[in-house]
Amino acid sequence: MIVEDNELISKVYQTKFIKEGFEIFLARDGEEAVKKITTEKPDMILLDLMIPKKDGFGVLEDIKKIPVLAKIPVIVLSNLGQQKDKDRALELGANEYLIKVDSSIQEIVDKVKGYLG
Repeated sequence: MIVEDNELISKVYQTKFIKEGFEIFLARDGEEAVKKITTEKPDMILLDLMIPKKDGFGVLEDIKKIPVLAKIPVIVLSNLGQQKDKDRALELGANEYLIKVDSSIQEIVDKVKGYLG
């Protein structure tokens, strides 16, 4: 699942992951993300932090409270580069924290493949 409010970025990720053989679910805001994660139970979540209605931190808090969802690996993809943001996301249960501008799409795909093995 890709949780990203920027339509262009979302489409680029979606296109790349589909070409790599993944089935993709999209959510554009935090409330939609929590609903889709609950119903679809994706194998992996790529989560932006700066999204409308409920930020990525709130999404992490919500899904980590539910045991079956808490097991889903989450990679935060954000342009928030401050250590306090990274620390908070990891404390809330994110598996990794990547800065969008520092990570190529192929690096992100490779990270996801590493988790899904």
